[in-house]
Amino acid sequence: MPLVVCINKEQAIKNHINKLFVIKLKENNMKNISKMIKMIPLLFLGIACVLFTTVSCEDNIKFNDNIPDYTYSIIRDFKVNGQSANISHTNAVITFTLPAGTDLTAVPVEMSLPDGATVEPASGSVVDFSGGPVIFTITNNGISREYTANVAAYGDPKMLSFSIGTNVGVIDEDKGTIDVTVGSTEDIKKLVPSYIIPRGTTSTPQSGIAQDFTNPVKYTIVSNDGFTGKSYYVKVKQLPAPFVTSFKTGTDICSVTGIVDNDASTIIMDFPSGSNLSTITPIITVTEGSTISPNTAVVQNFANGPINYTVTNVEGLTKTYAVTARIINSTKKIAFISGASCVESISEPDTKAAALWLKQNYAEDFVYIQASNLTAQSLASTKVVLLYWDNVGTQNMPDTPSGITSAQINIINDYYKAGGGLIVEGFGINLLDEIGRIKIGSTVFVNNGGNTGVVGGQNLDAWGLRGTYSAPSPSASANHPLLVGLTKGTTDYYPMNNAKYKEDRNFGIDFGPYDSAFTKSQCSEDRALEFEAATNSVLIRWYEWLDARGCGIGLAEFKPQGVYQGTMIVNTGGWLEWSMADNNGAVNDFQSNIYRLHKNAIEYLLSK
Repeated sequence: MPLVVCINKEQAIKNHINKLFVIKLKENNMKNISKMIKMIPLLFLGIACVLFTTVSCEDNIKFNDNIPDYTYSIIRDFKVNGQSANISHTNAVITFTLPAGTDLTAVPVEMSLPDGATVEPASGSVVDFSGGPVIFTITNNGISREYTANVAAYGDPKMLSFSIGTNVGVIDEDKGTIDVTVGSTEDIKKLVPSYIIPRGTTSTPQSGIAQDFTNPVKYTIVSNDGFTGKSYYVKVKQLPAPFVTSFKTGTDICSVTGIVDNDASTIIMDFPSGSNLSTITPIITVTEGSTISPNTAVVQNFANGPINYTVTNVEGLTKTYAVTARIINSTKKIAFISGASCVESISEPDTKAAALWLKQNYAEDFVYIQASNLTAQSLASTKVVLLYWDNVGTQNMPDTPSGITSAQINIINDYYKAGGGLIVEGFGINLLDEIGRIKIGSTVFVNNGGNTGVVGGQNLDAWGLRGTYSAPSPSASANHPLLVGLTKGTTDYYPMNNAKYKEDRNFGIDFGPYDSAFTKSQCSEDRALEFEAATNSVLIRWYEWLDARGCGIGLAEFKPQGVYQGTMIVNTGGWLEWSMADNNGAVNDFQSNIYRLHKNAIEYLLSK
């Protein structure tokens, strides 16, 4: 680029010539004039250059350099809570991120500045960054510069709001719980919650995803700092539906109790022969907060047919039941034996549920027999006896001082030998020794039962009855009438208790130590065939977790043999839970398989 100067042309030429002469005089001390002559061409060349590169003052564009000098107007160090922030002097930007949950409304700031500089807000101030970036202005020697300070915090992991539909949850930060109440018509297994969490956090499960709130659901919120988090347990309370919970004829636990069917909106009371149906005083209980009309403890005449009762819940929803009283002359074909004075007073929930199911589904054929009242005459009309009970802390029949006596077992034995049908399951399989039906040679199997400890807990396995994985079961097993209508699992097994909370009642009959008379290897098909031939039985199914037939008895039919002219169904499954009431609120998704299996067994034995 040529040098642009702003001087007179003539003066420029003169100045240039003088400069050249001065230079040469100094260098040569005027010793050689001839050399000066030789310099004349260079002289004229220089003049020409000046002429061509000189611009007159009148044509010049003037520039004023107003760029301020920021050397002394900078923030040398910016500390937040004693820690230095990142400073970009090129862009005049300051950035710093505080821990999750920090209060951004009062952040202490310390700054290091050049000598003589001032800053606003001042160093040592408590600054509010909750509204976003804050401008800091530094001034020195009349020159100012603005720095934009971005001080933020990682997301504070907390639940800001939680709701299911229009139902707002109550959040307890100290306990880490959220309580939500929903209406009685909601499907508690498919509720869709919505919630709000702070920016800079993530959560699982995500908002807007349907959840099963039968049990509390855990929600975890994590800050984007990668390690700070908080969990909440969401518990949903459902307003009670307008239901009748109990319909009885008196305060005594063994008074006539109505069979309540909420699906069909019916209640049936069964009275023995000779009862007066015209003056019945029902004692009624309903769901919490609900009312009923006609009211409880009001005398009613049921002799002329059903009477309608209407329940109204706290939401104003109603349900009307048709209540019927009838005289039942039971055939007493189906008997249930336990220690309590009546079905309603059985203390153990599973045992009581089994007896109630029989009473409700086979009212015209059912009879309940208290163990202490068991006689040969009480079983005279009976064709099926269900020997089932569960217990905690003992394998004894519930509600008896010492279980069932030897005299009572002999009555059952005589009934069975005479052709009566037996269903033996639960801790009732302890009677197999005394019954003596399963015997080979001189060896009688001794059942040690199972875990009688307290109610169990979460279990990831679905329990049930399995077929085979290695070889097809014989037709008599695979197509046995007891399996008709049962729902199959993902493999060749029938689930009876799902992979959730369940009791721990693991017991059964293992063929390993069963009898030395067996020669075939355990868990082989030959072993199963050997057992069936020796005992005149059919090994229908075995435990879901066993590998094959021949491992042990899961579900089996023992046909008449020798002095035993009756048919016996043995079901040793530890999965058999008739009631989930004491199982931490869990629901058995395969309860219908238990009902169907027993319906099949009862009909099968009644046909013999």
